[in-house]
Amino acid sequence: MSDFEEEVDLLEEEFGRATKFIERGHDQFEQKELLKFYAFYKQATSGKCDVPKPGIFNMAGRAKWTAWNDLGDLSKEQAMKGYVKHLSQLKPNWDTSSEDDSDYKPQKGSWVSVSTFAHEEDPATAADKTLVDFIKEGNLPELEQALASPEMPSLINELDDEGLGLIHWAADRGNEHVLKLVLAVPGRDLDLRDSGGQTALHYASSCGNRDCVRVLVEAGADKSARDDEGERVEDVAFDAAIKELLK
Repeated sequence: MSDFEEEVDLLEEEFGRATKFIERGHDQFEQKELLKFYAFYKQATSGKCDVPKPGIFNMAGRAKWTAWNDLGDLSKEQAMKGYVKHLSQLKPNWDTSSEDDSDYKPQKGSWVSVSTFAHEEDPATAADKTLVDFIKEGNLPELEQALASPEMPSLINELDDEGLGLIHWAADRGNEHVLKLVLAVPGRDLDLRDSGGQTALHYASSCGNRDCVRVLVEAGADKSARDDEGERVEDVAFDAAIKELLK
């Protein structure tokens, strides 16, 4: 075995111990530190980032993708060294304080052992859920925190892969408190059109979500808006109380 091969073997062993340390104690680190570990791990095990950037409302997935993609053409060996160095800077005595883990087996779906984005192969965990997931669940605390992101004003009027914006999802689900959180984001377009030209008021009206219709009307939504097929908001409403709100 050449000196280079022996050096690589030693590096791989150290990298393996480091990943096990992180997997066991990842709750000791801040999110930005874990993102760096994730990026080095992906680069070391999968090479250069070659997957599409996650959807605009998948904030966690986009953060992971960006961290990995930023490593560019960094070699496998450099990535392993980067991983170990990052850990040593944060926990200088990690390699001497860790327990014997010769029989340790990574748990399926664990933070550091996965080799692809979690949402591609496992049910969404709290860390991997998107803004749309929070809207569907009516998870107000998580949604409020996500909407407070500094980049949200630049994303609030974007459409996702299904051709909907956050305001459409909120109006569709019928939770007025969720809708109010979305409406509170700076720069939001109250009459944002989906891929078919429908506004949030179209969605709330057609779904029979009276409270959301009221919130949108009070906020000044255009009651005369027509979609790409010429359908007015009133045309898609079947609830008498909603028709009254739209007058």
